[in-house]
Amino acid sequence: MCMSGPASCSCPWGWLLSWLAGCATGCGHATSSSTWPPPTPWPKSMEVSETRFPTFRLLMLHTRSMFAKYFSSVACLLLGLLLPTLPAEAQRRLRYADWQLVFEDDFDTYRDVADMAARSPWQFTPDNYRTLVGNQYEDQYYDQRNATLRDGNLYLTARPLAEPLAYNFTLDGRDTTKLLHYESAWITLKPDFPTNPALGDTARWEGNRGFQYGLFEIRCRFGGGAGTWPAFWLTSGPTEIDVFEGDDNRKFSNNLHYPSKGPFQRQQAEYEMPSSNDLAADFHIFSVVWSAQEVTYYLDRKRLRTVPASHIPTYPAPANIIANQAVVSYADLANWPLDAAGNRYSSLIIDYIKVYKFRPGR
Repeated sequence: MCMSGPASCSCPWGWLLSWLAGCATGCGHATSSSTWPPPTPWPKSMEVSETRFPTFRLLMLHTRSMFAKYFSSVACLLLGLLLPTLPAEAQRRLRYADWQLVFEDDFDTYRDVADMAARSPWQFTPDNYRTLVGNQYEDQYYDQRNATLRDGNLYLTARPLAEPLAYNFTLDGRDTTKLLHYESAWITLKPDFPTNPALGDTARWEGNRGFQYGLFEIRCRFGGGAGTWPAFWLTSGPTEIDVFEGDDNRKFSNNLHYPSKGPFQRQQAEYEMPSSNDLAADFHIFSVVWSAQEVTYYLDRKRLRTVPASHIPTYPAPANIIANQAVVSYADLANWPLDAAGNRYSSLIIDYIKVYKFRPGR
């Protein structure tokens, strides 16, 4: 979860932002070994530029390049004043006739979570640790007991721990202790999840699993609460594609990261829904179309933005699929929901996760 490169924007002047960012940074393709290990998340930066759209506000476009950051911030702010509505191109909808469903889990075929652990393609913790040890802001311990099934949905629930947990781990050869204050839930594809070369998915290293390119989609509802950090994301070697990362009940971001051997590249856009559209009040569909040429993000099947590979390349290998309910260290429990016993909690509720491949000849 979490990382940005030359800016782009889903507006008629996006080419100008891209050109300015490109002039400031130079857009090159990073190279990488096919045995690159899974990535470690980085914390968010908070540069702000605002563009107002009718259905949401585009709050931020982030970049790790200093010059591109200032160009994109100023340009987006000015263009937000000039362009009050999204163009038709930016509002185009997904055409499912172009896609073939190759993976689906709607979480309604399992008796309980133990049955899901045994029969599903999912595991309930990261491969090596019980928290994302490389992210200083994450403050939760992942455990299968915090995942539940109800009414055909999967609940990933965060709760405060009764006592802080001293979590010991070794990272880069150093013994480290991280004090955690929450417990929560996570799902990711099991290491033995098979790739299918017939679909264009060939594992590049041991443990490489998932799908290379396609349409990835989740239908879910946020749990709400300040400091909760729900996410649906893909990792493929050095590439990380965050289909969404939640903030409060009305804010979310999408991100593309490529920690190459050269300068770290990252691009993030943040959105705020109107006051009448609470992400914790109803289900929404978050999608991404990933190809060798570009990454395009959608909300409720309407396009948000596109990041071309000329700005940030992606690594050509199957991508693991992850959904989780993280909690940041500065979370405020005061506005978290209360359960029947009066305890604070927040659940990312997942209706389904799907993967499609582009239909040949269309």
